[in-house]
Amino acid sequence: MNNFYQHISESKPRKLVENRTSYVGDDAIFSVYDTYQIAQRVELFASCPMYCGMISGKKVIHSPGEDPFEFLPSESLVLPPDQSIYIDFPDAELEQPTKCITVELPLKKVNDIVAKMNEKIPRTTTSGEWKYDSSSSVHFQNTDSVNLLIRKLFNLFTEDHSQKDLLVDMNISELIVHMLQTESRNLLLKNYRNYVTKNGLSAAIDYIRKNLNQSISIDMVADAAYMSKASFYRYFKNEFGMTPLEYINQERIKRACQLLKDKRYSVTDVSFQLGFSSLSHFIKLFREQAGITPKQFQLQALSESA
Repeated sequence: MNNFYQHISESKPRKLVENRTSYVGDDAIFSVYDTYQIAQRVELFASCPMYCGMISGKKVIHSPGEDPFEFLPSESLVLPPDQSIYIDFPDAELEQPTKCITVELPLKKVNDIVAKMNEKIPRTTTSGEWKYDSSSSVHFQNTDSVNLLIRKLFNLFTEDHSQKDLLVDMNISELIVHMLQTESRNLLLKNYRNYVTKNGLSAAIDYIRKNLNQSISIDMVADAAYMSKASFYRYFKNEFGMTPLEYINQERIKRACQLLKDKRYSVTDVSFQLGFSSLSHFIKLFREQAGITPKQFQLQALSESA
């Protein structure tokens, strides 16, 4: 995604740390930040919810109440309003700047989307209503749809479209839906063991994680959740922003990454352990999600740990 934004970098930046180029819409501000030198503890304050997307380089985020964590390309971070975070730039260089985009989201817009989601795509009774947690940040790996959405917003803000305001509003709404679904998913996945007996989706997550080494059908997972297949599919997609199969594949690739860091296991071994019927299908799926083949991932992981 880096090359897509490269042309807006200034040939002579006004600042070497967090040089900002902004595009203002009716209800949102889209900005690109470039940092050209190593820096530490740079403050970023958001007066409203702010979406951040990493394009190139690496940041280390220091957020109140959380351990420091790396922020990498193709990842997203949503900051709560009226809070500061502090950022380290360990790898920034003049010729290879660390690049990030932000979208400032009006809180009223977020709350309006929450109300529409409760009306149009309600959660299960045990999950409660949709709500925005304005006290904590949300950090997640981008899906293809999120990457596409950010590109669309960039085009809308930087080019002349006859229906710009309407299209920006529609895409901002979609971004907020992704944000809320990810926030809900993170909370449920973090605490699913506490709710297995009373939350159907938590029971489904528990079943999937315990059976990643076997063939898993949607019928099996729906049964574990004590829901009909149709209801389970609808509620799962509403809650997580992805289909059950997409989630199963995502979890299998996460587990594969853990196993591949052990030199005792070959790519074939890992594919077999995770229940893939075809090695070529495993390699294809891994490359789609990780950007490299399982063998390339393993070689990199082993070289870093040597």
